[in-house]
Amino acid sequence: MNRFEALRSWYTGLQQRERQMVTAAAVLVSLTLLYLTIWEPVHNALDEQRLQYENQRSTYSWMVQAAAEVRQLNAAGARNVIRNSIQPVSLLVERSATTAGMKSSISKIETSGDKGARVILDAAPFDQMLLWLNTLRQQYGITVSSASIDRNETSGAVNARLTLERSG
Repeated sequence: MNRFEALRSWYTGLQQRERQMVTAAAVLVSLTLLYLTIWEPVHNALDEQRLQYENQRSTYSWMVQAAAEVRQLNAAGARNVIRNSIQPVSLLVERSATTAGMKSSISKIETSGDKGARVILDAAPFDQMLLWLNTLRQQYGITVSSASIDRNETSGAVNARLTLERSG
């Protein structure tokens, strides 16, 4: 006799009221199992996907806003380059060095052609020099065409010979 037949004979041996209770309990257990194994995981996954969608949507909105801001800043930077294109590079280098706090490190600035300048720096803070050169590039379109940089005895400082040129 196999298990199914043993279960069947046990069930048929019960009274009518007991069979109804066992059937109701079996239905209740089956519904609970269906809920726990199918409905709840699907519902939780759907909630999780909704939350992820909202997060991605807010990230996208932020990116669109940031892109617009970048375009606006780039346009403003381009106007600045055009506005200062008639001024000599050596003058722009000197002004920006003063603003960036690099003036004390400059030992010599000389004009090099129409769109260039040579700059000699002594004991210039390296990080500050990089920020200054980035400002020159972004605000005035002036880039480094050649550089010779040596370590200084002071920690974090360099001696540099830079050739700067305005593009365009």
